[in-house]
Amino acid sequence: MAKQISELKWEKRLVIISFKIKEDNIYLSSKKFIADNKCSIKDRNLEFIFFENFRNDIFKIPSFVNKNFGIWLIGYDGLIKDYSKDDKIFLRLFYIIDSMPMRKEEMIKDKC
Repeated sequence: MAKQISELKWEKRLVIISFKIKEDNIYLSSKKFIADNKCSIKDRNLEFIFFENFRNDIFKIPSFVNKNFGIWLIGYDGLIKDYSKDDKIFLRLFYIIDSMPMRKEEMIKDKC
């Protein structure tokens, strides 16, 4: 049975990626971003969840996706912190996260 992304609330920050097919730029650029930023992603406790054509084997599609393609940043609190129809979100992703109050506390303790 598929899980709700809300089950990760207060455990992980999420990046939800909704794309049509694996040849789409949004999918390819997301995979490249993950590969290029492993330490920074781990340091910020980010989990990337992909929905190909609105499907995922583990998670139910969130209602906010609502037949849209794009990339959403979801905070620990389960709220949408940012959205982009393309990969431009990756230019600001770490800045947005690092400006969050809980992240500021984390940065005092942890460093890559």
